[in-house]
Amino acid sequence: HRTLFDAVVMAAVASSVARIAPSARGKVSSRTPVRRVAGASRDAGAKSVRALSGVVEVAQIAVDSLEDALPTIAVGASLGAILWSSAGALKGFAALLSGEEATASHILVKDPTLAQSLLERLQDGPQDNLEDRFAREAGKFSECPSKSKGGSLGTFKPGQMVKEFNAAVFEGPIGAIQGPIKTDFGWHLILVTDRKEKEA
Repeated sequence: HRTLFDAVVMAAVASSVARIAPSARGKVSSRTPVRRVAGASRDAGAKSVRALSGVVEVAQIAVDSLEDALPTIAVGASLGAILWSSAGALKGFAALLSGEEATASHILVKDPTLAQSLLERLQDGPQDNLEDRFAREAGKFSECPSKSKGGSLGTFKPGQMVKEFNAAVFEGPIGAIQGPIKTDFGWHLILVTDRKEKEA
């Protein structure tokens, strides 16, 4: 801020000197007595001091006003960047305010062949205890920390998971295994156990 203040003062000083100097020069000629020249110089100097004093006060007020406004400007800019960064962000924010949510578990592996093998094994077994069997396989094979809870991710809202995962959870069937689904984390098998639709 000091640099800004100095720049404002210097610009104002230059402007003041430019205005005052011609006035002083106009009062002095080769025939002007020395005392009158000295008096004119003193008058010009006094005017310069008064003008510069006023300039400094105005410059300080301008800088102080800018400093007071900076926090508000920064908050506004940050909020604008967050809200308008993408249409998806706005959609996700709106979803957080809605009643839509889902409860799901997953198995995460790096090898798509293993993911397919696990899917077939789970689909071939009895479906009446699918959740229990899914949890056991997650505990054995999943590379996500949620394996300690049988792959359970708990309940969450739209937009809290990556795009591909989010689509499977909120657009796919409930009670049936989906996958393998590829994300940047690896290959997922997903089991949605409950879902609350968006309130009308």
